[in-house]
Amino acid sequence: MSIQLKKRVSQAIFTIIAILALSTPAYASATHTVTGNKAVSHTAKVVIRTYRAKSNKKRIYTLKSASHSKYILKAKYYVHSFSKFTLLRSAKVGGKLYYEVKSPSGYTGWIWSGYLGDPTTYYTKLSAKTLQVKLAATNNFYNHVPGGDYGKGKLTHYGKNYHGKVVTVTGEAKKVYKTHYFRVSYNGKNLGWVYGGALQKPIVTKKVVKKISTYTQPEVALNAFDKTKYTYVKNVNYFVNAPSSYGIAPNYPHIVSIANTIKHESGEGQTDFTTDIYLPSTYKKSGDFGNAQSMIIDGDTAYVINEIPHTTAGQGFVVKYNLTKLRDLVKDSKDYSVLRRAAYNKLNGKALTDDEKEAITCMTVGPTFTTGHGQSMALNPKTNQIWFVGKSGLSNETSNIQELNKTTLRPDKQINFKMGQNQNTPKNLTFDKNGNFYEFVQNTAAWGPKNGVKIYKGSIRSDNSVQINLVMQGMEHAPGTHSQSIAYNAVNDRLYFVADGSILSVPVSKLGKLSVGDVRSENFQSYDANNKKINTREFEGLTFDASGAGYLLSIRGVEIMKATSSNF
Repeated sequence: MSIQLKKRVSQAIFTIIAILALSTPAYASATHTVTGNKAVSHTAKVVIRTYRAKSNKKRIYTLKSASHSKYILKAKYYVHSFSKFTLLRSAKVGGKLYYEVKSPSGYTGWIWSGYLGDPTTYYTKLSAKTLQVKLAATNNFYNHVPGGDYGKGKLTHYGKNYHGKVVTVTGEAKKVYKTHYFRVSYNGKNLGWVYGGALQKPIVTKKVVKKISTYTQPEVALNAFDKTKYTYVKNVNYFVNAPSSYGIAPNYPHIVSIANTIKHESGEGQTDFTTDIYLPSTYKKSGDFGNAQSMIIDGDTAYVINEIPHTTAGQGFVVKYNLTKLRDLVKDSKDYSVLRRAAYNKLNGKALTDDEKEAITCMTVGPTFTTGHGQSMALNPKTNQIWFVGKSGLSNETSNIQELNKTTLRPDKQINFKMGQNQNTPKNLTFDKNGNFYEFVQNTAAWGPKNGVKIYKGSIRSDNSVQINLVMQGMEHAPGTHSQSIAYNAVNDRLYFVADGSILSVPVSKLGKLSVGDVRSENFQSYDANNKKINTREFEGLTFDASGAGYLLSIRGVEIMKATSSNF
């Protein structure tokens, strides 16, 4: 058939089509409508989809009258005769939408709308490396540019789940409109293609980091003492040797809903520790929250210092937990791991339950800074300040004590000092209700009992200096190999000395004049999921709330455990 004859046939078809209902093409701009023989002002392209018929089976048809306003389609061309073409009009035939198209060389015919897509231009040079999903964006993500060379595209992710997220650009394309489409990923996960109108340049918030106020005292912190006058009480020996490898919580690292218990083994009292809340061991990457070192409870809030392993500068961070809300969620969900499970699922891109979403809001993660070992965080109840030992040095080395800002979760103040008197700075810290602080070490000096307890009492003065005294009476037997924590209970006015699997306590009012009967000691046994005895778990921190209830921080995995007795 000659080109001229084909054109005459096409004009005849236009007369037939004029009586058909016309509609807006699915891939046409919303600003254009098809009326009569007026052409749409952009082009379309045949879509090659593997799950549809092979390209040489797709047809371009002529539209034939079958009388009484009924029309039939008759095969005219194979689609490979067309690559790009102009959309002319649309009509429904047999319930399906067809478009009349015209090729650049003048050929016309009708094609099923499902075979069409807008021509798409893909770019090798990307206009941006990162973009941010707008908070009000309503666009979703698709496996292909929607309505482009590959048709409608398949929904891959809902845009609302990524509002405000900064995403990485991995592809860029243009369809019909000036605004481009972008293929993006988030935290290494491919999200797919999204309309560029849903994205913006990342909003950079400049963080103004307040400079730490630093004070350095010229004199040593520890007052001179006469070691010949040092005495010690011969307390009962409940010393626990640290194992070569610590025990782990039952079922860990699996996430379980039920509580576990570290049980009383021997000594005064009958105290157990049972799970209050399982904390995350993993949050942004595997194990990043697993090295918790100390904890304090301030009203409804718990603060936990986490040491970052294998950092030469002693880096760490503080996490703040809303205990009241977390305990309510544990009760409602009947899941002690609601927060741990939420953190794990969030990291792995899994859908969160409503309780898990709420649990995530109960934690605030602070910035990284130099925390030192981090096992010394303590609340001064007189001033309501949080302090910790940032650096613990030898007698003639500079140590420091730092005040933590409860809002920024980083230090505001640092006091540098040297311990002096041939004594090393302890790594633990607590305060009594009068604002005095206490530290202890396991004695190694020749003038005291080896593996005994040596206690220091000090104060932070108004001139931002530290003054410390050695309590001139210690104890013959420490609780265990590692001096993990020291704590104060304002309700019973007792000081607690913590090692792994062993805790002893003394009344503060009797310091310096203790008798054997003043010293309480208790050992604890850890168990596995089959209730079999295992090596002691690591006792990282002990703290008390305003009612006098005791809470133990343990790791592998990280959890807050509540004492069954408030006076052990």
